[in-house]
Amino acid sequence: MTDYRMYILVNEDIKISKGKLAGQVGHAVMSFVYNRVVKPLYSGIEVESLDEYMKEQKKIILKCPQEKLEELERQGGYTVIRDKGYTQLEPNTLTCINYGIMTPEAAPEWIKELKLYN
Repeated sequence: MTDYRMYILVNEDIKISKGKLAGQVGHAVMSFVYNRVVKPLYSGIEVESLDEYMKEQKKIILKCPQEKLEELERQGGYTVIRDKGYTQLEPNTLTCINYGIMTPEAAPEWIKELKLYN
């Protein structure tokens, strides 16, 4: 079995409660699945790694500097989550990015250097 994991990078430069963080990570997961898997299925495109990933559903939540998140957002191609600002955060605060599903070996070196969010 291939060890696929979903990497979610959380903005370490903002103060956020654990409950709010859980919600933002949930948004990152659901937005990724909807935009990368559900919508493309209607066009006949499949995500090969999804079936393998769904067997274990490992999610790696990592602290990432806002500067790096902004760089990834500018590059495009990632699921970016910005808060609506209804509760704790200012509207449009960049909270996290879903970097995608890959094996640990396929993850770039800079991701391997980030610390787990605990």
